[in-house]
This record gives sequence, C-alpha cells and structure tokens, in this order.
Amino acid sequence: MVNVIFCAHGDLAVSMLNSVNMVYGETQNITPLLFNRGENAEDLVIKMQEAMANNPNDTWLIAVDLQGGSPYNAAARLAFSNNHIHVVSGLSLPLALEIADNQQTMAAEELTEYLLDIGTQCVQSFRHQQSSAEEEADFI
Repeated sequence: MVNVIFCAHGDLAVSMLNSVNMVYGETQNITPLLFNRGENAEDLVIKMQEAMANNPNDTWLIAVDLQGGSPYNAAARLAFSNNHIHVVSGLSLPLALEIADNQQTMAAEELTEYLLDIGTQCVQSFRHQQSSAEEEADFI
C-alpha cells in the first residue's frame, strides 16, 4: 500500500480528494494539503513532514499540481533525502482517480511509472466533425 499526499495551490488538493470520494466513496490513506497565499515551500515541507509523521517509514507518493511550483519543490526536497518518497506532478482528476484506484495494489515505483505512462491519455480532445449532409444543410 502507498500512502498519498495531494498538494496543490489553493484548495485544489482538498477539492480533488472530495471529487475522488464522490466517484469512489470514502478513500483511505490520502491526505490533502492546502497551500495558502503567503506560504512558501518551507511551510509545505513542514506540513508534509507532519502528514507523514505517524508513518515515517512507509512509502509515500506526493502528487502535486505543477512541476517547479512550491508544492513540487517541497516534495522534491523531502524525496531527495528519503527514497520512500515519490513525487509526481500534473495532479488532475483522472490521475487522482488512478492513484486512488491503484494505491492498494501497486508499489510506489510501479504506481509512479504507471501514472507517467497514462498521463498523456488523461488529456483528450473532442471536436465534432460535420458530415457532408450537415454541411449541405448549413448552406440551404
């Protein structure tokens, strides 16, 4: 099992967990962390350490919204000195659902690689293509 922290700008992490719970019901071992205006990466390091304090030797996946942002920098700082911590950026509802769906059955390394593999599948485009009949009807 992988313990998870969602950390993102504003209240996105809390909203993300609420959305995951709407789809799957109550999830376990996912902690959302707020990153409020006026805080910095050091504040987030402290929040992350506090969130992991009860299970410091467990494996953790910290999913953040934006690579290079303060949540990412804080998570990377912790992961640099602890090989039980893995970090992924690009937190979105599809990725959050995949994390919740697989955190019980995949090891952290496997889950991280899986998320990287499916990340591009989470962004799709839809554009209605008019048929010839529709195009002709538009001109009549």
